[in-house]
Amino acid sequence: MPDTAGYLFIGAVAAIVTFLATPIVTRVAHRIGWVVQPDERRVHKVPTPDVGGIAMFVGFVVALGLAWRMGRFAPVFDNNSEPLGVLLAAVVIFGTGLVDDIREISSPAKVTGTVIAGLVLVWFGATMFYFRIPFLDVFVLSNDWVPIITILWLMGMSQAVNLIDGLDGLAAGIVAIAAAAFFLYSRRLDDLGALVQPNVGPLIAIIALGVCVGFLPHN
Repeated sequence: MPDTAGYLFIGAVAAIVTFLATPIVTRVAHRIGWVVQPDERRVHKVPTPDVGGIAMFVGFVVALGLAWRMGRFAPVFDNNSEPLGVLLAAVVIFGTGLVDDIREISSPAKVTGTVIAGLVLVWFGATMFYFRIPFLDVFVLSNDWVPIITILWLMGMSQAVNLIDGLDGLAAGIVAIAAAAFFLYSRRLDDLGALVQPNVGPLIAIIALGVCVGFLPHN
């Protein structure tokens, strides 16, 4: 499996690309009017771009593409459909979020987009086979429950992030902390030989961490 230095390099690339892309996206958003106006529900006092996800998505795609081209990450990509599934699901989530940021779509439409992304993950094998409940045990899912729990998990995480995406830096900061914890935990499992291989989880976690770190200074 890739070494820690490789993961940290990819995380740094994600952070740098996102950091550099965010001001560009901000200027373009102001120019074409992709901004939200101040109101009683928002903390912003001036018209503010609401499409920072574009810069974050660019950072994600560039970092994932670079990892794909690096030999040390070959075990993650070779004969493994999970990375493609994660990328396509991210495209669906990004597209749904972008449309919502620009013109505000209905809740059922957003849920539909998330379900489609979950189905893409299931189709490409990026699923949850087991999960741990703190202070209890590890629960191994049956094949019947794997697709359902995967989709419900994605819906739950998406909704959780949406709910905290109100104050500047809150959502990105919490996601960064969660991604860092997941990366460290997955690396520990890998050291113990307890991580199913090949596994795209650590790579996605470090990219998510990098993207959030790169975005936070502008948020």
